[in-house]
Amino acid sequence: MLKSIIFDLDNTLVNFWQFKQESAREASAAMVAAGLPMTEQGAYNLIFKIYEQKGVEYQLVFTDMIKPFNFPKAQFEKIRDAGIVAYLRKKGQVLKPYPGIPETLAELKKSYSLAVLTDAAREQAHQRLNFTGLAEYFEQVGTFHDTNIYKPGTEPFLSICKKLNVQPSECLMVGDNPGRDMKGAQAVGMKTCLAKYDPYFESAGPHPDFSIEQPADLLEVVRRIG
Repeated sequence: MLKSIIFDLDNTLVNFWQFKQESAREASAAMVAAGLPMTEQGAYNLIFKIYEQKGVEYQLVFTDMIKPFNFPKAQFEKIRDAGIVAYLRKKGQVLKPYPGIPETLAELKKSYSLAVLTDAAREQAHQRLNFTGLAEYFEQVGTFHDTNIYKPGTEPFLSICKKLNVQPSECLMVGDNPGRDMKGAQAVGMKTCLAKYDPYFESAGPHPDFSIEQPADLLEVVRRIG
């Protein structure tokens, strides 16, 4: 019997890559305008090169990209802060739940316990949920800091089940990445559903039990599971 539905956060509930890319472009333009001796495209490429090296959640990306220029402190801070302000301003404009997510969660919450399981750090996960107005729908939130292990390691999946007081077989995992979300969930015995409505969803990895083209399709999936 299905008791709980567990959601990945980024690119499943909220448009993470869209906000990340658009915010990075705003930050690049602002830093160049503030005196960074690069092209806007060069600055943008460098931001994502640092993300590739240190992780997309890395919080000191603007500091790292400016340091090699050895600017005086005041100039360094001016350029860095221009990037931070532009990034956060654009994030506020762009970061949103996918259309249909709040309505779908509200309907599911009537019958199931809902949770988030993300590789994001605790602070970033809760910020995104609160910023987008989604926090109220979730009974539990599992983050990287609960186990210090990334998906598809089984520990995060078992940890969120413990928080929810359910067995893995009583859960449905919904995510956009088969190699992380589906693989880890299937390893502990959860049912799985691939969210395909984000243009950046991954296709490589274990075959999910179900897939959906829009959030509202999940209502039919849970009816089929029973």
